[in-house]
Amino acid sequence: MSPRPLPYVFEHASNLKADPRRVMAYHLEPKNISSISPSWIRVLSLESPDKISEGSKIRLKVLSLGLPQSWEVTVEQVRDFEGTPAKAHILDVADRSPFSLWRHLHEFWAASDGTTGLVDRIEFLPPFGFLGRLALPVIRAFFGVLFRARHEATRKVFESRQG
Repeated sequence: MSPRPLPYVFEHASNLKADPRRVMAYHLEPKNISSISPSWIRVLSLESPDKISEGSKIRLKVLSLGLPQSWEVTVEQVRDFEGTPAKAHILDVADRSPFSLWRHLHEFWAASDGTTGLVDRIEFLPPFGFLGRLALPVIRAFFGVLFRARHEATRKVFESRQG
């Protein structure tokens, strides 16, 4: 049996003018995925606790660019703010998804000016082996558009709460 290949990594970071604890709390509520998903990703169903914690299971069905997808993820870690600068994170790992491997780390950095550094880091293996690897440029472009849209939507959520 051949060893599993190393995953590919995608990362997107932004800074939000919002309290880091509030941004993390928002991400701990799975219902909020609908409000930060771009219009071309529609959440069809969501089964999850109201607030996630380590060990939580999330089942999600979405329509992404018109294609149905089913996801089942386990929240492996939830870490509160610690260190200097203070950082917290949520790590979810797909038990079932369109990808052969999916690990999603959501990081929240508490900047000294009270803003939040928001980082999404994805470790993934594309589906369909060699054919999936050929599609890597398209997958990376898709992730770029998706996470820019999600970060911008998150920014708007918190800007509207300040007004």
